[in-house]
Amino acid sequence: MHASELIEWASKNAGRAALIVVIEVKGSSPRHPGSKMVVFPDGTFAGTVGGGIVEAKAIARGVECISTKRPDLFAVEMIGEKAVGSDPICGGVVTMAAHPIIDTTGYAAAAESLDRGERVVIVSSLASQADIVPGDATAGWVVAVVGADGRSLFGAGAQVDVEAARATIEAGMPVVSSIDGFLYDPVEPLDRLLILGGGHVGQALARFAAELEFQVCIGDSRPEFVDPARFPSGTELRLGKFSEIVDGFRFGASTYAVVVSPSHASDLECARAILKREYRYAGFIGSKRKTRMILEQAIADGFPPEKVLALRAPIGADIGAETPAEIAVAILAEMIAVRRNSPAIVAMDAERAKRRA
Repeated sequence: MHASELIEWASKNAGRAALIVVIEVKGSSPRHPGSKMVVFPDGTFAGTVGGGIVEAKAIARGVECISTKRPDLFAVEMIGEKAVGSDPICGGVVTMAAHPIIDTTGYAAAAESLDRGERVVIVSSLASQADIVPGDATAGWVVAVVGADGRSLFGAGAQVDVEAARATIEAGMPVVSSIDGFLYDPVEPLDRLLILGGGHVGQALARFAAELEFQVCIGDSRPEFVDPARFPSGTELRLGKFSEIVDGFRFGASTYAVVVSPSHASDLECARAILKREYRYAGFIGSKRKTRMILEQAIADGFPPEKVLALRAPIGADIGAETPAEIAVAILAEMIAVRRNSPAIVAMDAERAKRRA
């Protein structure tokens, strides 16, 4: 379950749930910092922080902090004798925070911004049970919510550690401030994927992307290629001119756009429209010749060369993909690398430059 959906759950479960956040990982672990889960009083949960001993400890602490109404900071060690047995162990130490959901106002403010496609930073107290001062207004719930631009969306926005908020947005991972001791936790909205072209590759891409928690929209000028029967339930479908579909779509920092349209002319139409918008990832499928033609034409049209050349074209990781399903996997591999800020992107971009030459 996506982090933004867990924040939505948190906003509706005052007194009946706890939010668990992975803060730090040392050594090897199945999940990265920022991974979340919501735990309920009966031990049921949504989301995951890695399974095995890590998840078992997180659930136990979550149930406990719901009962005590106090936050907790704890670590799970996955080495030594604890690495023996049936639990899947990677080896390492995972530090997590457990927050009882007492006041949902902050979570509701965060959920509202996330629903608009905006990134937020949730600022929470990390005071342990022993450190909590009776009557402390910051114990156990959100202290502040700020937008990616520094705007205060809830709480003591003017008092937050601006550097910590900036660092956590840039890294995409939680940061514990050395100034105020609060946890600064970045939460991204659901990634929105606009697929321009509902043919075989677009169909396969929509199917796989839905499993990877992308909100998928298919756009095409051909009615038969936006038939709901061809796509997973929940896929948004838009029929019309490609440029108009792009113009009418909500772009932003969590938008991914993939052009797999039926012709060179429509690919160029899509590229021109996309280059006017903000996005996290965009590119198009094509041969070396087609790629060069479209990029050169876009530059000739007056678009900034650095933005044009940053388009991922030919799109996807070079894994020798041939079938529509394989091409979809290659594209999604690159999209995941971008989503996770993977170092592999540097190698992918270098390899793409060779394919363009």
